[in-house]
Amino acid sequence: MDFNGKNVAVLDTIHGGRQICKKLREIGADAVAIDIYRDSPAPDAIDSFDVVIAPVHAHTVLTARAEALGIPVLTHHQAVGQLARQTKTLQDALVFEVTGVKGKTTTASLLGVAFSDRKLLMLTSRGLEIRENGKYVAKKQLSITPANILTALDLAREFDFDPDVCIFEVSLGGTGLADVNILTTLSPEYGIAQETKTSTFAKLQMLSNAKANSCLITSTATESLAEPGRCLNTFGDEGATVRYENIEPEEITIAYSDLARIDGRRVSGEVRFTPTGCYDLASYEDALLCFVTAALSSKLDPEVIAHKLAHFKGVMGRMSAAIIKRRILIDNSNSGLEATSIKRAIRYGLTLKKADHKAVLIIGAEAKNVCDGIAPEALAPLAEDATLDDVVVVGDQMHTSRANVVRSSDLESALRAALTLTKERDVIISCVKMWR
Repeated sequence: MDFNGKNVAVLDTIHGGRQICKKLREIGADAVAIDIYRDSPAPDAIDSFDVVIAPVHAHTVLTARAEALGIPVLTHHQAVGQLARQTKTLQDALVFEVTGVKGKTTTASLLGVAFSDRKLLMLTSRGLEIRENGKYVAKKQLSITPANILTALDLAREFDFDPDVCIFEVSLGGTGLADVNILTTLSPEYGIAQETKTSTFAKLQMLSNAKANSCLITSTATESLAEPGRCLNTFGDEGATVRYENIEPEEITIAYSDLARIDGRRVSGEVRFTPTGCYDLASYEDALLCFVTAALSSKLDPEVIAHKLAHFKGVMGRMSAAIIKRRILIDNSNSGLEATSIKRAIRYGLTLKKADHKAVLIIGAEAKNVCDGIAPEALAPLAEDATLDDVVVVGDQMHTSRANVVRSSDLESALRAALTLTKERDVIISCVKMWR
């Protein structure tokens, strides 16, 4: 759809409506941004528009009214893709889009490592990063709402930066800009749009919006959802295009067979490396496979992939280990934190704990800085784990029967508290839901 000269209503100013509206006006559309949460406009407010653009997670009478009147309704994802195409953006860049329930940030970050020697534009849950040959040109805190792809592209232009590679982690689907579309996982599924839709429905925009000559990367669990004849590579167990042949701390072998590349060639082989980074390998298994599948699909040389994986150190806030004041820090504080991940972090931390040393858990949420909180009732039993020597709680929402809990307002102060509770070679396990 060509937006030029169209009268367009863009719904939801909180999740990117203003950015989309701004871009529409730049190309000659008469666009209006509507706040559907605070203004509560009457249904007939939509009647005079040619097009309505609404986020996939929205549940509003305005879209129902538009559909009843035959007014085209596009998602934010579709609008962003169309706007980028209409403004002839990213014509020469290799573009990845990553969506899914789990593993998005880790997969995107691995791709960022693989292409670190290029002119790289990345938007992930860690924010916007513009890098050239591994050096930062710019950084900005941005969410992964699809409209922020437009913001990222605008900022790149401000720096006269023409990216070779773009990696976009996108919430709830894909925009259709990608050469390589990556769907990490569809489970656990959850409700959106006031429970009238599912997360799976939204994330499958990755398939429905994908451009014809692009490649889809998905697990074997969801490969049946792809259209017949599409460039499709799967990762997972036996039978997948890409799978583990051997996975041990000393050596990992990832085999691939009949893998379709974006240039039309099909290849088979293996990627073999010895991991040297400090991270919980079990927590990275799926993301490593997903990354290798995407990297091979994009024509990256398997020897380069193996070299990058051998030197990969883990992702900040994703089950990685580091040294802080001579203590071992398990860093698992991130925006997607949930109970299962906390359990894994505790288990990983305890494997690194030596006799006569302590394990201290930091747990909670910086509630004001995340959109979706974490249920306090899910945290309390974890804080009461008897194998932990001390617990520092972030935020005031969680209540526990554990004695002598230290309370803190944010991760920074919680880390200071944990340091005072520990000595050299003790283990601190950091699990705070927060924006990083």
